[in-house]
Amino acid sequence: MATKSQKVRLSVFLIISSAILLIFFLVLVGSRIFKRMDPYNIIYQGISVTGLEPGAAVKYYGVQVGRVTDLSVQSASSIRVDIQVEHGTPIKKDTQAIVNVVGITGLKYIELIGGTSDSEYLEIGGTIKAGQSLFDTISGQAEIILAKLEQVLNNLNALLGPETTQSLKGALNSVTQISSRIDTILVENRPTINHSISNLDSITAHLATTSQMTTELMTSLNTLVTSDDVKGSLANINHISEQVKTQIDSLRLAETVAELRTLLASTNQMVVHYDLIGVRARDDILKSLSNLEEALNNLREATDTIRENPSILLRGRQTTGDRVEE
Repeated sequence: MATKSQKVRLSVFLIISSAILLIFFLVLVGSRIFKRMDPYNIIYQGISVTGLEPGAAVKYYGVQVGRVTDLSVQSASSIRVDIQVEHGTPIKKDTQAIVNVVGITGLKYIELIGGTSDSEYLEIGGTIKAGQSLFDTISGQAEIILAKLEQVLNNLNALLGPETTQSLKGALNSVTQISSRIDTILVENRPTINHSISNLDSITAHLATTSQMTTELMTSLNTLVTSDDVKGSLANINHISEQVKTQIDSLRLAETVAELRTLLASTNQMVVHYDLIGVRARDDILKSLSNLEEALNNLREATDTIRENPSILLRGRQTTGDRVEE
């Protein structure tokens, strides 16, 4: 049976332990209750906030400075997020709030970035500008790339469509007709050309002997150049060249090649951004695995201690100075 002195010692120990626990609780809870917090809000337009819940962390360049207090629907395409940050956090008018993902869990938090030293401070209770995260930027660029790809495919479809095929056939038929006309012109004017060549030979043979022959030669050349047959042939060739140029321009090959080059450049940029997201996700997975391993080690140590001394669950671990003298 315990003596009176032992009961007094036990009572004093219980009173002191309870007082220490109460003081620790008051200090821990009081520091959170009486800490001054500044309210702000953020309006997200057309951005999904799935995974962002009340109580989520608010970080300023990676340092936690507050919590999300409430989420509400502002309009058909906008979401209002109310937050509270520690008093003294340098929130500037050009500070932006982006929604980031916590590792691979799907949970989200708000990251405050930006804010230059020359900018003015945002009034307490004001609205912080909503920014775009890296994932949103890549998604937007992917949509642009898909739109350009669709446009290129439409152009290729139009290029290979029935109308373009018909135009190409028409151009080939025109070229064939032009070739036929040129052959016809050459055949029709062959006697004239042969006669002109004969005249030139005759004129050249008698050019050295008489100046009269020279005059006749110039007259023959002038007659040949100003003849209606030669003028008609030149006009037909010019008309044929214009038709060929018009048919080639209608194919729009240069525009299609430029759009294909733009598509390749945009695809290369999207692959680089996805590589960056993969590197970040790998770092988050390694950090989560390290924390899980540390928690398992602590749990294993506690289990071994309880297995060796189950009474520790009732009276806790005692040191030599805490034992009661009998």
